[in-house]
Amino acid sequence: MSKFVNLTGRKFGMLTVIKRVEDMKPGRPMWLCQCECGNTAIVSSTALTKTGGTKSCGCLRHAMPKNLIDLTGQTFGKLTVLRKDSSAEKGKARWICKCECGNVVSVLSDSLRNGKTTSCGCAQFTLKHDLTGQTFGYLVVLGRTTNKRIKGNEIRWKCLCQNCGRTIEVGSYWLRTGNPYGHCRCTRFKKI
Repeated sequence: MSKFVNLTGRKFGMLTVIKRVEDMKPGRPMWLCQCECGNTAIVSSTALTKTGGTKSCGCLRHAMPKNLIDLTGQTFGKLTVLRKDSSAEKGKARWICKCECGNVVSVLSDSLRNGKTTSCGCAQFTLKHDLTGQTFGYLVVLGRTTNKRIKGNEIRWKCLCQNCGRTIEVGSYWLRTGNPYGHCRCTRFKKI
């Protein structure tokens, strides 16, 4: 059986041992410790004395490593960094960012700093060509529309058929590359 060692008054990382408290298991001494951050913690002798053991009440898990560049408040494209993401896995620095569109996302530090991520994802769906007001055959484009039933990222357009007066929805690709007269039922089977 190992000899009992009194740890009262000793310092381990940010923890200073105040006194011994009731053991959780027989033969496993527990100690009340004061952390430099102001909190207290109950820690076993083993956790305090082993190499790489407990060094704080838990506050170090949320502290930024000394070599980490603090990105808080910085802007990367449409993203503004709010704080470090404390739920990120060890070794991966992530930041909670707010996008100009209002979404809040967690982004890897490297992705922000090298310009790989500049938005929550909304920027990849920005319009390259606004077709509003353009005419394709009998169809006049009234504006952009969305249809949740149609999967994919294709931009859809609400169009007015000048032949029959109906409004229909057509994808960008089909407006610009397809037969513009075949989109409305009134002209689909007509030979022009």
